[in-house]
Amino acid sequence: MQKMKYMQRPFLILPLAIVLLSSIVLLGQENDQSKLRIGMPAGLSKNLSSEIVPISEYTGFSGDYNKTNYRIGLNMDYSLKGSLTIFSAFNYSNLDFTGTYFCAVCDFAFPPSPEEIEFRFIEIPIGVRYYIFPSKIRLFSEFGLNNIFQLNSLSEESSRNRYVLGYKLGGGLEYSFSEKIALQIGFDYNNSISNLFKDSYFGGSDFKLKSITFGIGLLKRI
Repeated sequence: MQKMKYMQRPFLILPLAIVLLSSIVLLGQENDQSKLRIGMPAGLSKNLSSEIVPISEYTGFSGDYNKTNYRIGLNMDYSLKGSLTIFSAFNYSNLDFTGTYFCAVCDFAFPPSPEEIEFRFIEIPIGVRYYIFPSKIRLFSEFGLNNIFQLNSLSEESSRNRYVLGYKLGGGLEYSFSEKIALQIGFDYNNSISNLFKDSYFGGSDFKLKSITFGIGLLKRI
């Protein structure tokens, strides 16, 4: 098996995200400062993806998703009307797993051993959030689309799409310390819609990038 290389390139997407979030902030300031909130969330993630991770026509990894991963980033929400808001974020997510390499046309002298595989992404979701029981403590539910950019190649053999479209469902609880500061505790489930891998070998077209994240963060009204 060829030596794996991890080519993480978050700097390619970071400038675009900064411009996007800055534009949103300026728009909010021009229209109504009280409707826009910016936050810094962090969470623990569980990888729930398909067990077979294809990297070429005859090779891949058998995935064991026994690791606890994380997600960090920046987020915002903007009040539209009543209890409805639109939200977006710029997140770095780590969905590492333990993988055992396999090859359908290889004759191994010794079976491959499990190894730690890095699976890294930038996520830019956008969606709507609905708040229930508007008060100091309130519940919320959310739905949105997730723009996912894969940062590293699993192998030199890997034939992947760098961009994947997904969806997310979630909910949680918000506690307001004041009119400007609030604490959010929640979860979200993410599932890919488009293919992470370009080809259909070993069910590559059926591979689903799935995860569930439990997180916490502060939001500040600006």
